[in-house]
Amino acid sequence: MRNASPIEPVSLDSLERQARRQYDGGHFQAAIDKFDEVVTRMEGDLGQDHPRTLDNRNDLARACRAAGRFDRALSLYRQLLDLLVGQLGPDHPDTLRGRSRIANTYYAAGRYQEAMRLFQDVMAQRTEVLGWDHPDTLRSRSSLANSYYAVGSYKRVVDMHQETLAARRRVLGLDDERTQASQARLAEARQAAMAGEAGQTT
Repeated sequence: MRNASPIEPVSLDSLERQARRQYDGGHFQAAIDKFDEVVTRMEGDLGQDHPRTLDNRNDLARACRAAGRFDRALSLYRQLLDLLVGQLGPDHPDTLRGRSRIANTYYAAGRYQEAMRLFQDVMAQRTEVLGWDHPDTLRSRSSLANSYYAVGSYKRVVDMHQETLAARRRVLGLDDERTQASQARLAEARQAAMAGEAGQTT
């Protein structure tokens, strides 16, 4: 009897595609399992500092966050941040993006005070490095406003969304989806602020 042919290992490209399909389909635990395998193999084949390894580790962290596994997501994002700081320095836009992902994870986990502090830090750094009206800086301002909204500081939220909306209209244009998102958030914040004021007078 002829010996069975050995099973060929699944290629990394195929594994990546499978992981992303699982994530895009909302199957986050399955995506985590696939990304875990991808990252392990890439660390062995390419090294932990290789850009492709870092991209997939970021995707793994994102899948963990989407699945509500916030502690693991934070651990992965912090590891990534340490590597980015070492490779690019603390003020590089990619490093600041890494810090923002940690803040977003705090926010998703309901840790709003921690998210707020980090969003403030990132916004200050982005303002200094990129400028006040850079799209990344405006994104930080919008994220910080969302954190204030989560803790009920509606008046402050209104002021921040007004500033962000004016800047996005000027920088991105009226039809950009980020401008329209700011407009929707401003309307929502105004409504919440009015409801809060009405509640105080009754």
